[in-house]
Amino acid sequence: MKQSCDTPLKVVAQGLLAGVASTIALTVILTAGRSMLSGAGPSSSGPEPPDSGPEEDGISAGEALVEAPDMPPQMDLVTAVFAQKVATGLFGESLEREGQYIAGIAWHLAYGGFWGVSYALLESSLRIPQLLLAPLHSLLIWAIGPGWLLPKMQLTLPPSKQEPRTVAIVLGLHEAYSALTALILNALKREE
Repeated sequence: MKQSCDTPLKVVAQGLLAGVASTIALTVILTAGRSMLSGAGPSSSGPEPPDSGPEEDGISAGEALVEAPDMPPQMDLVTAVFAQKVATGLFGESLEREGQYIAGIAWHLAYGGFWGVSYALLESSLRIPQLLLAPLHSLLIWAIGPGWLLPKMQLTLPPSKQEPRTVAIVLGLHEAYSALTALILNALKREE
């Protein structure tokens, strides 16, 4: 009988896969949900596509911050501006609009993968039931990301200036992320 051994590298790989898959799934759900909440039709369901403006014009922080306090942020705009701030601040480079979108998507997937790894490592190291660990993990993600970092970088409104419904939606999405990550991680472990 072969005994399964969860090596740290295996736990990290499974967490990365689960985190990226959860990020993709919930980004699709958020995009669809924004359309329904705003009552927008298919023609106005998303932001301006990357190739619709002059190539040298990037997405400004003002575009990302046009959020109404009663709507969750458009993650593609937020991550695009985040990528621009990093490119400018660390490398002294300005990205074109399409480059911002691509770098923003890459960042969002890497961010989701990082949190998936953190969940997998915590889950494999601590003896906390998943029904408790997943909600606590999502609160940590929310507190660090939308609760602190994004407002500090002026990418979103601070939670105190958002409508309670918006805060609840964003918290709910992070709860769903950790729950889905836990489910995917369990499925990956069962496939061994």
